[in-house]
Amino acid sequence: MSAPSSQAVPNGSSPDNRPVYDEREIHKKLRAIRADEIKPSRRPNFLAGFLFRIPVVRSTYLYIELVITETWRYLYWLFVTWKAVFLRTWDSVFNPPKDSQETEDNEVGDWLAYVLFAFLGSVVLPFVLVGCLIARFPVFTRTYYAYAALFGGDLGLINASNPNLFKSLTVRQAEAGNKALGLPIETDTETDNTRHFNFDIAKLLLQIASVVYEHSNDAIHKAAFGGLDFFGRDFGFLESPGDATIRRFCRQFGIEYQPVSELNNKSTAFAAVFWDPRSTWIVLALKGTGAIEFGEWLSDLDATMVSCAEYIPGFQLVHKGFKDRVFPDKGRRPSESQDQRPYNTISKSVQALVDHLSARHPGQKINVWVTGHSLMRCATATLIYSRLLMKPEEVGENGILRDAYLFAAPSWVIPTFNNKIFEKGAPKRTMWRITSNDDFVATGLPEYGDYLYISDPKALETDRKNNLFFSHFGSEIVLYDYPHSSNVTGNHITYNHEVVIDSAFTREEVAAFQRKKISQFGEYIRVTRGTLIQQIPLIGRFIAHFPGYYWDQLDRIALGECEWTVY
Repeated sequence: MSAPSSQAVPNGSSPDNRPVYDEREIHKKLRAIRADEIKPSRRPNFLAGFLFRIPVVRSTYLYIELVITETWRYLYWLFVTWKAVFLRTWDSVFNPPKDSQETEDNEVGDWLAYVLFAFLGSVVLPFVLVGCLIARFPVFTRTYYAYAALFGGDLGLINASNPNLFKSLTVRQAEAGNKALGLPIETDTETDNTRHFNFDIAKLLLQIASVVYEHSNDAIHKAAFGGLDFFGRDFGFLESPGDATIRRFCRQFGIEYQPVSELNNKSTAFAAVFWDPRSTWIVLALKGTGAIEFGEWLSDLDATMVSCAEYIPGFQLVHKGFKDRVFPDKGRRPSESQDQRPYNTISKSVQALVDHLSARHPGQKINVWVTGHSLMRCATATLIYSRLLMKPEEVGENGILRDAYLFAAPSWVIPTFNNKIFEKGAPKRTMWRITSNDDFVATGLPEYGDYLYISDPKALETDRKNNLFFSHFGSEIVLYDYPHSSNVTGNHITYNHEVVIDSAFTREEVAAFQRKKISQFGEYIRVTRGTLIQQIPLIGRFIAHFPGYYWDQLDRIALGECEWTVY
C-alpha cells in the first residue's frame, strides 16, 4: 500500500463539495497501537490454523472453549468473592474499628451490604450463565442472524428493536451535530450558573454510541488463536463483520472510525474513536454491556470497591469490575508493560489522532468528546473522562477535553469521587447523564449516595465501602415528550443553575423532523408499540434501556429550559 497523501484527494461523492482526505496512514498507526494490546494467547500451529478456517469446526471449537471458559470464570468469581467476604468478616470480628460507635455501626452496615451483594450475585449468575450459553449456541446465533437479515435491519440484538435506527439521522441533523462538535471552546456560553445541553450533539453521539454495538469479538478470538502474529502486524484479523456496518454508517456523513482498545477482555466490549477529517473533533466511544456476554455480567456484579488513587490522583473508592477494564492492576502476562493497559492504549491513540488533525488544522485545538451507552461502558467512560480531566496533557498538546454525553449511565461511584472530580474551575465541562422512561439500569440501582448531598454533607468527607451508597456521576437529563420540559438533576450542577437544551434548529423544525419520521412506512406502529411496551411494570423499565428507544425519546423532547428535580 502506498503512503497516503496528507493533501485532499478528489472525491465526487462528497455531498457538500468539501475536500475528502486520505486517512490510510492514521488508520494504520491506530491499528498498530491497538495490535500491541492484543497479543496471541497461544502459539499458533499449522493444523490449528487450518482447522480454524473451516466454519463448522471454528464455531464448534469456539463454543466448547466458551463453555469451559465461562464456567471456570464463574467458579473463580465465587472463590474470589467469598474469600473477600471471609476476610472482611475476619477483620470485623478481630479488628473492629475503635474510633467511635458510629464508625463501628458503619462498618457493620458496609459488611452486611457486601454480603448481600455477594449472595445475590452467587444466586443470579448461574441462571445468567445458562442463558448466555444458550443464546451463544451456534444454532441459535445462526437463527437470529437469519431473522435480523429479514426483519431486524441486519443489526445486532441490542439495536434490532429499531431496524431503521441508522437511517434515521438526516444529513442536516448530522451536519449540525458535526459543526457543534468542532466549535472552539471559546465560543461556549457556559457560566457558573448556566449550562447548555446540545441537542444536535446528543443525537449524533447517541447514533455513535448505538452503532458501536454492531462490533463483534470474532476478530479478537481469531487474533488470540493465532491470526495475529507475535509482532502485532497482521492487521486484517482485527476487523470483525460488524465493523462493516459501522463503516457504512460513517460513510453517510464523512466520518472515520477505528477501534483502539479491547478494554482488558475478549468479549465484545471495546473502545473506538470517530472523527471527521475535515473538522476539529474526536469522539471516544465505548461499547455498552452485551446482554449475552457473561464476562461482563461478572464484572458488573463484582461487589468489591477498590482504590483508584494510583490512576486518578486524589480519588479513592470505585467499583472494581469497572476499574479493571481500564486500569487493571496486573497485565494478562507477567511480561506485559504498563503501556499496554487499556487506558494507555486509548490515550496514545487519542494523542496520535489529535496530532494528525492539528497538523491539518494548524492553530486550532482539537475537541475530544466522550460517549457511551449502558452500565459498564458508561462507567468505563467516566473513569477515562475523569483521568483526562485531571491530566489534560494526555489528550495531546493540541487537544482539549470537552463534555461527555452518556446514555443510561448507572450509579457506581462513591459521593466523594463525584464531589471532587469537577472541582477544577475553567473551562466549564459537564458530564451529561441522559435517562429515559425510568430505564432500570440507569435508575433502578442503589443510589443512597445521591441523597448524602442533601441530607448529610459531612458524610462526603468519609469513604464508605458500601455498595448501597453509590452515587450517580455527573448531571442527569431526564427526557420528556414535547411540549413538556425535560428534567435535570445533578450533583456538580446544583439547583441554582439554568440548564438549557439548545439546537441549531428551531422548535418548529425539530417538530417537523419528528412528523416526517413518523410518516414513514411502519414507523408510527413501531414507535407506538415501543411506547406501550415500556409501560409494562418492571419489564418495561428494562426494555426502555435499549438504545433504539432512547433514540425515539430523544426525537420527541422539547428545546428550551429544563425544570429542576430535587432528590
